[in-house]
Amino acid sequence: MQKLIITVFLWLPFIISAQTEFTIQGKIGTLDAPAKVYLGYNDDGKSRSDSAVLSKGQFTFKGKVKTPALAMLTLRGASSRGGGRQSDLLMFYIENSLIKITSIDSIKHATVEGSLTEDEDKKLKELQRPYIAALDSLKKIAGRADDTNGIAKKYQSELRAVTRTFILQHPNSMVSLRAFKKIELAYNFNPDTAALIFEAFSLEMKESAYGKELAGIIKIGLETNRGMLAIDVAEPDTLGSIVKLSDFRGKYVLLDFWASWCAPCRAEHPHLLAAYHKYGAKGFTIMSVSLDNQHSKQAWLAAIKKDGLLWTQVSELTGFNSKASKDYGIKAIPSNFLIDPDGKIIARNLRGHELEEKLSGLLSRN
Repeated sequence: MQKLIITVFLWLPFIISAQTEFTIQGKIGTLDAPAKVYLGYNDDGKSRSDSAVLSKGQFTFKGKVKTPALAMLTLRGASSRGGGRQSDLLMFYIENSLIKITSIDSIKHATVEGSLTEDEDKKLKELQRPYIAALDSLKKIAGRADDTNGIAKKYQSELRAVTRTFILQHPNSMVSLRAFKKIELAYNFNPDTAALIFEAFSLEMKESAYGKELAGIIKIGLETNRGMLAIDVAEPDTLGSIVKLSDFRGKYVLLDFWASWCAPCRAEHPHLLAAYHKYGAKGFTIMSVSLDNQHSKQAWLAAIKKDGLLWTQVSELTGFNSKASKDYGIKAIPSNFLIDPDGKIIARNLRGHELEEKLSGLLSRN
């Protein structure tokens, strides 16, 4: 009995090591050098990479991750006979376990075994597959059926529902956390709903680097939500003079984020011009914040002139790194916030005729 205890004690470090590290064992056909595989992933917010030369199709990676992470495995090079071979890749989840990746021909066709997180990802994709397939089919016939948009919204709603159910059933999964970002933190997301669902995640997921990143997005969303006092913006205009958002108190003001290189932003300008001409004398104005940079400064100035923009234009010329962009959590443009005379946000991301319709209800009596 004492000998058994000693033996277990001696093996304990190796058992612990096996539980706290990952080993990836791969077999891709019979490829030899110079064929090479590259592994890339993020661990605790830091980018990691590694590479290995294939020997008769075999390769091995070892490492450690704080939490399961989405990884990319890329195959490059040529076969042992010198035949050319294009790069191909595989996205999969790594965790601290023994993971086996096998394929008879290419990385993208490989099977992955040994990662519970990868298994969860496959389960979620299987649940989502019918709705994604239906949406893809609708895209092919878009414009040929009047009710396509209504049907698409139905499938999108069902896709969101099955994803939310999966998230609630797997609160300690990195797959759930990534699905949460895609479904709940998309353009024009609802911060209140996102905050409620995020609370269901385990402490481990919320405290992970990725979880903290998402918590930050939600925090900014809540701070710039409808009913909140707008964060002040102070940036130089086209002549270098500092203009503040608070300078427009007493008016309805659209805080508009755009850039000269953004085609959808430029497509919105006719709608902004129509609203400005119609309600500019009734207590409405626009403050446009460009996310151009120093290299595109002349393009920004040219776009203002070409599009006939008559209202205040400001920019730090630092792209998405501008303070205003960070304060308002801008990840995609065009984005905008309608602010009332008291400085409170009353609407977000009004597109097309929505701005005119909103202003009509607010200012038609003036």
